Amino acid sequence: MQNNAESDLNNLHQADENNPEASNESSVDQEWGKSQEDKPKAQNPQSELEEIKAKYLELEDQHKRLWADQQNMINRFNREKLDLHKYAAANTLEAILPALDNFDFAKKSLNENIEFPEIMKSIEMLQEQLVMSLKSVGLEEVDTSSVFNPEFHEAVSSVPDSEKAEGTILEVLKKGFKVKDRVLRVATVVVSTKG
Repeated sequence: MQNNAESDLNNLHQADENNPEASNESSVDQEWGKSQEDKPKAQNPQSELEEIKAKYLELEDQHKRLWADQQNMINRFNREKLDLHKYAAANTLEAILPALDNFDFAKKSLNENIEFPEIMKSIEMLQEQLVMSLKSVGLEEVDTSSVFNPEFHEAVSSVPDSEKAEGTILEVLKKGFKVKDRVLRVATVVVSTKG
């Protein structure tokens, strides 16, 4: 029997030499065996479980911190957004303050000896200062020097005029204003019609 086992082993060895694919397979098996020997022996299951638990707790802590950071960022963004809405008019109001101061100064300086033309001149100066203050924050007057445009004008009446083209603005009853491309108030106008 022992002879049979030795002859089987010799036959197998000879078959490996004659068959290169078989020798490749055995060399792959040998390499895999070596790589398994190089790996550290598995720890006991209890310490492996403790490592996994520690890693889980670390990841859970990171998750909680990231979630808290995100909530803080959302809260800060919402506060800043509310502040922006709350104080949006601050720059505009700050630009108007000098004109308001001059109105107070004008009221104090009025007396019975001042003549009407001087009062009118003071009012015009105050109006000009107020308009300049509003222009500094982006306010523009709607153009009424051309033809009627429903985006910028509201016609409240029309007057027949054969000399002017139809839709020409003849009179401005109330000025219109815009900020950049946004119309705050359309101009109220009287337009011409063919008559």
